[in-house]
Amino acid sequence: MRKLFGSKKKRKRPLEKTQAGDKEKSKQLDEEQPDDGKKTRKRSKSNLFQQPLTGKHYIYGSLIIVGTFFIAAALRVLIGGLLEDSAARTEYELLRTYSPTVSAPAPLPDDPIVEESEEEEEEAEEEEEEEEVQPLTFDELAAINRDFIGWISDGKVIDYPIVRGSDNVKYINTTFFGNRNTAGTIFMDYRNTNGFDEYVSILYGHNTRDGSMFTSLANHLDPDYRSRNPDIIITARDGTTLTYKIFAAILTDAWDISYAIGISDSARAVDVFPDAPPDAKRFLLLSTCTRSSETDERILVFAAIT
Repeated sequence: MRKLFGSKKKRKRPLEKTQAGDKEKSKQLDEEQPDDGKKTRKRSKSNLFQQPLTGKHYIYGSLIIVGTFFIAAALRVLIGGLLEDSAARTEYELLRTYSPTVSAPAPLPDDPIVEESEEEEEEAEEEEEEEEVQPLTFDELAAINRDFIGWISDGKVIDYPIVRGSDNVKYINTTFFGNRNTAGTIFMDYRNTNGFDEYVSILYGHNTRDGSMFTSLANHLDPDYRSRNPDIIITARDGTTLTYKIFAAILTDAWDISYAIGISDSARAVDVFPDAPPDAKRFLLLSTCTRSSETDERILVFAAIT
């Protein structure tokens, strides 16, 4: 009965055959695996590029593109600004040689004194006369720019031609030679139709990156500096020289009442301008912006002829 109904016993594989089969499987696995780390790295890289792009990848890619764009734009603005500064500086350095206040530089004390014969002196003088370039006259400057009305100098940094246009916009971004440039030109308020014969005249100029134009007006906010450097010299179109004395400087905004007084109600200037000398015959207001984030902020310098 056991033979008829008993369970069949599993036949055992010979031990030798089992060991041989295990060796063959181990060998196949060894052949499938790479011999060094290079194949592993290649396989991992290929798997990386084969991964599907997710929303995170698109966000990172967009941030990189936007960041690159803003960096390129910032560089363009910076380089453009430096080029503009250089162009304006070159133009006004040329114009400064025509300033009525320019004088020949004094010889250095260490320069050796060389005695020359009369013939040598005459020859040198003749050569100097031939090489000397006569500066432009005010008439010639007016021929270059018909809006030219005079020259302003403080004996230090400010030394520029003055123009008056048909509005207060043109010369904000236009140089004396008519070139488009953010340095602009020193210009008189277009409503000062009588120029420096007005009881109150207003001049505007930029506060620039390179310290030119009216940037140095900020120094007059310091009373000590103001007392040591009080003069503003105006040479009018007809050659008349006017020397104004600075008596005050304030930090204000574009809506300061002084601007309106200077144009529409100048008779009240003595009462409104800070510390105004009561015997003033004429007033001059010098206005510039500041480099702060407040776009309406202004520096206003007051000067007078007594």
